[in-house]
Amino acid sequence: MILIETFIFFIAPDSLTLAFVETKKGADALEHFLEREGYPVTSIHGDRSQREREEALASFKSGRTPIIVATAVAARGLDIPNVKHVINFDLPTDIEEYVHRIGRTGRVGNLGLATSFFNDKNRTMAVELCELITEAKQEIPDWLTNIAKDVQYENRSHGRKGYGGGGGQRRYVLMRVINRFSVLIVVL
Repeated sequence: MILIETFIFFIAPDSLTLAFVETKKGADALEHFLEREGYPVTSIHGDRSQREREEALASFKSGRTPIIVATAVAARGLDIPNVKHVINFDLPTDIEEYVHRIGRTGRVGNLGLATSFFNDKNRTMAVELCELITEAKQEIPDWLTNIAKDVQYENRSHGRKGYGGGGGQRRYVLMRVINRFSVLIVVL
């Protein structure tokens, strides 16, 4: 649980944390897990009524529940001030969505933290993540560079134009400073 505590309260104990997951079921599961561990958490997703979503957002914005778990679709268009930490528990499938998510922290010149879990399923983003980190003049972790090289080699040898596939469940977490906010990557 120290690892979760570090992720959630890395910036400051009173900061707001927005955690993205891929599915509604995943949002409920992560919310329930964090609740069982004693964290003040709420969630929003498409299966919640408008009233439930509004109540969850009000609780989050007020700091009563400083952690909110959301699907990307449910969080679209929300402008929530004081978010200091974004967690991509499930990475999106494209780099634009990734940039959009991590851009929810570090606004108006403030510092924030973005934590992203990466596993072999996310291999398709390795090359673009390396490009993004390079563009931000940050050091790329060796393991991510190696995955990106493997994906590029696989694509050349198989004549594919896209970025490679992949399976498996190994998780990594990535942390780097990008445009005044940090992104954390740790190998688990």
